[in-house]
Amino acid sequence: MRRGLGGQFSNRQHAGVGALACAGVFAAAIAGCAPGTAESTSGFSGGGGAANTSSAGSGKTTSATGTGGDDFNPVSGSGSTGTSTGTGEGCAGTSSEATLTPVNMFIMFDKSKSMDDNGKWVAAKTALTDFFKDQGSAGLRVALRFFPDTGCDETVCTTNTCDVPLVPLAALTSDAAPADSQEKKLVDAVTSKTPSGGTPMSAALGGAEKWAAAYQTAHLGEKTVVVLVTDGEPSDCELQINVIAGLALKAKNSNGILTYAVGLVGSKQATMDAIAAAGGTSKGILIGNGNASAELLAALKVIQGSQVACDFQMPKMGSMGEMIDPSLVNVNYTPGDGSPVKGFGQVAKASDCAGQTAGWFYDNPGKPTTITLCPATCTSVQADAKAKIDIQLGCATKPAQ
Repeated sequence: MRRGLGGQFSNRQHAGVGALACAGVFAAAIAGCAPGTAESTSGFSGGGGAANTSSAGSGKTTSATGTGGDDFNPVSGSGSTGTSTGTGEGCAGTSSEATLTPVNMFIMFDKSKSMDDNGKWVAAKTALTDFFKDQGSAGLRVALRFFPDTGCDETVCTTNTCDVPLVPLAALTSDAAPADSQEKKLVDAVTSKTPSGGTPMSAALGGAEKWAAAYQTAHLGEKTVVVLVTDGEPSDCELQINVIAGLALKAKNSNGILTYAVGLVGSKQATMDAIAAAGGTSKGILIGNGNASAELLAALKVIQGSQVACDFQMPKMGSMGEMIDPSLVNVNYTPGDGSPVKGFGQVAKASDCAGQTAGWFYDNPGKPTTITLCPATCTSVQADAKAKIDIQLGCATKPAQ
């Protein structure tokens, strides 16, 4: 059986990852997190990743100086039972799982009249349906909304309808439609639409951000992202790009929502860049006319991958049920070439990651829910096809150098 997303084993092919940048430039599979477990009898134990085909994903530590348990492979998304190397430096500790943070994607998709031009709508439909059917999408949780459509249009210019998904959030499974009901709903929604109307971008993006912020508030242990796909500049409602980008900025600052901007032919790079930068994803993604379907599909996979593999849930308790002290957490990297284990050091916050090739940070140092590798660190790990990450508990957190 092939391993699907989120630790579930499925007949879908797991999406591969290249040596691409973490800030939205690599294509991994998004995880819904069905974690393995790590059991410790004494000493350090490595964090558990996703389960594997031969066991429930558990490993044991039997020595106070050894490390063990499941290691998470941030490239393939797989976990492997066994013993990792390294020492606990004489520090007794316990272990917990290294599980990927669940990611929820709200796709706000432009179906304005201009999408009829140059075959863009046909290409867009193909890309969307291929994305939802892709074997690497098992476990991905996605909600979908089109604009302008059913009240989310230029005649209303309000977020009150745009914040209601046409297809509510749910996970794609390892089955093909109709057994996978979410895939069927998404594909049916795509095939049911035809281009019409203008481009009320402010209402659409505002609605998506409103939904994402509300969902994130209710699900603090997860991550929510917005994906805006459009083929043009705003033609109705609010027209100032700085105001529209401000919607993404507000959602990022208030709830940590990241916003991706994908522009088909007709969009301006500056507009997409402004929205992406405000939404914390640096740069917009522009799609050409030459092979729009393949490029759009690739862009969606890039976005899909950019939120995974370097973002882990903070363990809630150790294997013995003890509470986790955030100052007693360490992150180790086992290179795939067999070279010695490297300990990554903690930086205080994301903005301190500059130049850090061996660093990580908490989302909230006072009450962390997520452990994230710094971008440069993530890039180097993603380039290692056999890399393994384990989270160790019980010894004083090592600061980044």
